[in-house]
Amino acid sequence: MDNRLVRALVLLLGLGTAVGASAGKLEKAFEALKVYNYFLARQLFQQQVARQPAAAWYGLSVIAGRADNPFHQPDSAYTYLVRAEAAFALSDERAQARIRPLGVDAEALAAQRAFLHGLAWDQARAANTLEGYDRFLQRHPTAAQASDAKAVRDHLAFQQARERNTAAAYRAFLEAYPGARQVYEARGRLEEAVFREATADSSIASYTRFIEEHGESAYVKQAEDAIYRLSTPRRTRDELRRFIAVFPKNHRVPDAWRELYATYARDLDAAAITRFLQENPDYPFIRELSEDYRVASLVLLPFRRGGLWGFIDEQGVERIKAEYEWVEPFHGGQALVGRAGRTGTVNKSGEEVIPVEHDDVSDYSEGLAVVERAGRVGVMDRTGALVVPMRFEEVGEHHEGLAYAALDGRYGYIDARGNTAIPFTFDRAGTFHHGLAVVEREGRSGAIDTRGHVVVPFGHDWIEGFDRGVSRVRRDGRMGLIGPFGDTVLAPVHAHVGSFLGGPALVVDGDRCGYVDRQGRWVVAQELEAPAGIITWGEFRDGVAVVQVKGKRGAIDSTGRFIIPAQYVDVGVHAGGLIAVKKKNKWAYADRSHKLVTEAKYDQAWPLVQGLGRVVVENRWGAIDSTGREVIPPRYDALDDAVHGILVAREGGRSGAVSGKGAVLVPFEFEQVEPLTADLVRVDRAGRMAYFKPSAGRMIWKEEGFDLPASPQ
Repeated sequence: MDNRLVRALVLLLGLGTAVGASAGKLEKAFEALKVYNYFLARQLFQQQVARQPAAAWYGLSVIAGRADNPFHQPDSAYTYLVRAEAAFALSDERAQARIRPLGVDAEALAAQRAFLHGLAWDQARAANTLEGYDRFLQRHPTAAQASDAKAVRDHLAFQQARERNTAAAYRAFLEAYPGARQVYEARGRLEEAVFREATADSSIASYTRFIEEHGESAYVKQAEDAIYRLSTPRRTRDELRRFIAVFPKNHRVPDAWRELYATYARDLDAAAITRFLQENPDYPFIRELSEDYRVASLVLLPFRRGGLWGFIDEQGVERIKAEYEWVEPFHGGQALVGRAGRTGTVNKSGEEVIPVEHDDVSDYSEGLAVVERAGRVGVMDRTGALVVPMRFEEVGEHHEGLAYAALDGRYGYIDARGNTAIPFTFDRAGTFHHGLAVVEREGRSGAIDTRGHVVVPFGHDWIEGFDRGVSRVRRDGRMGLIGPFGDTVLAPVHAHVGSFLGGPALVVDGDRCGYVDRQGRWVVAQELEAPAGIITWGEFRDGVAVVQVKGKRGAIDSTGRFIIPAQYVDVGVHAGGLIAVKKKNKWAYADRSHKLVTEAKYDQAWPLVQGLGRVVVENRWGAIDSTGREVIPPRYDALDDAVHGILVAREGGRSGAVSGKGAVLVPFEFEQVEPLTADLVRVDRAGRMAYFKPSAGRMIWKEEGFDLPASPQ
């Protein structure tokens, strides 16, 4: 027989004997494991590591993973399991079949891995440290808990960066955790920290150096604002001139020029304007100045003749011919006008500035007006020059130098010359306020800075906007607050969050409400009653909010202190130092110290407007002043709030007007009365209009066909 064949048979017989012996010891090891004889099981498994590594390492992993024996060590258990998995993967089907009856197969190994992942996760959560979660992720990257570990790890890391609040800390966070959810906020805070640290001494030199070194930063404008503020602390002529000369590229230079001009021409005196031009021949807004010089003091009023509109002055002299189908009052030296279905603007000389050939023209914002024609939109400046071509589908108002625009169904942002500042990648876009704008993608709202960087990720159903520093948000039907870095100020878990217009914000959940400040801190605990309709009357106005306790209403100030006890049927809006309160079925007025300044005798009482509060007694209207004195006894059929100190009233089916002291200013002879200034009123009768001057007791102009009423005696 061939010697090689003999040697092969001998080897095969020997291997069979060894495997058989090994299998017997493994069975004993697993039997010992079943009865919790860990000492024997561990000894036997250790002896079989060389012969049956997959099963032996698996058994050792099980022992080290259990907490009921002195060999418990989760890290070792995981190391043993890794070895068992490697050995199992390298063994052939026959070897795997031999250990399968012992309970060692791919499913068992996977179950042990999941078990050990859970042990490590419990350890990491118990320690709750950045290092612990990092270690878990390094050793257990495929664990089901890895995503949770990453989220908590990133949160803790970002909290550490927030606590340090330095540029170095935010840079380190961004380098270490580039995939973290907090990177958007970290980038914003990094920019703020770089700006803050670079300009810590608040000097002109540091702000100038910051601009030179960080020209792309969103804080460049803030630095330029600071330079302007520091360079012109008193806004004197010398300071303003020096600022213009030293910082010609600063975006506040136009403001400086206009402030310099205002120091000469606040009263629009012709001699003062002439002197300004002589001393400042480089003034860039010469056309505006020329218009100011000629007609700035001129007050023009719309008038109608033959169905067409023009403008007259306060003496009734025609200044702009009646040739338009409609006109609007002048604002900022120009007025919108319409003719043949088209819109434009005219100046006070009657010259068309924006040609009357557009479908629509907006009011000016930052010196720019949006114009539309044939479905295309562009932008014109105050001289009528087209500075943004008519190629967009939509353009918003310019704020902070940028305006949202739509092109081919997508939204982006353009500068004052129509250049693309932020690419057209959004489904919707809003106006910038405080360096942030709300944008939408795929039905979700987020926010970007003026460079287009995402500051608030696209995770909200709705974001109100940052015109007040913080923004209300809605997510999954619940409301909360976020800050300008996208950080959560008040978690979006509430049924309703109000505005900060008049003080802290109302927060309503179920039948309870409270108030929070702009930092999300509860200034009034959520322990007050929240009856139906509270969101319409429960917000702060003028620093005071109406609240309800045990079915009775009172009022609190912004600290939560009751200034009106909760003892009334109803409480009105605070205005002019007084608050209307209802006792049983009658109203009175109280001051902020809860002193009643009137009797409870009114059927209705409204907030004070221009120092006057309207009241009703038996369907007759009058008014009280801020002391509670009835300056207009209840005698009229109706009475409007004061406008320019004039109150429009109705008596006997006709309208007139009275002063804040009750004197008749406009006789009760008209269908409509509209105060325009403190001494000018528009009146309408039988479809015709006129202008009445109360101080003179006469009309300064009336439309043809308007019957002039007798002057009041």
